[in-house]
Amino acid sequence: MIHDIEDCVPEEVQCQIAYLAQTPVRGIASLLERGQCTLKKGVIRSLKYLGGLKTEFGAIGPLIPSAEEGEKKFLVSEIVPILKANPEVEDNGLLVAIEDFIAKDKRGEVTYNVTIFDNGYEYIIKDGDKRSIAFYENNKTFNGDIIDYPVFVVSSCA
Repeated sequence: MIHDIEDCVPEEVQCQIAYLAQTPVRGIASLLERGQCTLKKGVIRSLKYLGGLKTEFGAIGPLIPSAEEGEKKFLVSEIVPILKANPEVEDNGLLVAIEDFIAKDKRGEVTYNVTIFDNGYEYIIKDGDKRSIAFYENNKTFNGDIIDYPVFVVSSCA
């Protein structure tokens, strides 16, 4: 669950639009700019919940996620175990990128700007997958489930 959800002020919206416009999900920036979506911010307080969020990864090489309700996507908690269990799978440098974020996170060098899309029935991480996976991997061995993980939430106005 995402807690403390509140509207972003116009300056935050403009900054996030500018940021997202430079990413592979630049279409979200356009939706925000045209007012077709709204931008809010909130906090994920459960590591288990973060691990259960869907990512943008609908396939890794020939591997596809198990069938569930909604869009078929791998969960945050599934990515690293799948990549390590299948080293022969071409992942286009995904594991290396995640391991780089893990190392940077341990040194406190990661800026967490994570955008989650609320399609009305589920949340999917649209930007910040690798950072979220790194955060999850770095924190899953600690005792306890309580985290403080800020996120942006994009909701459709329709």
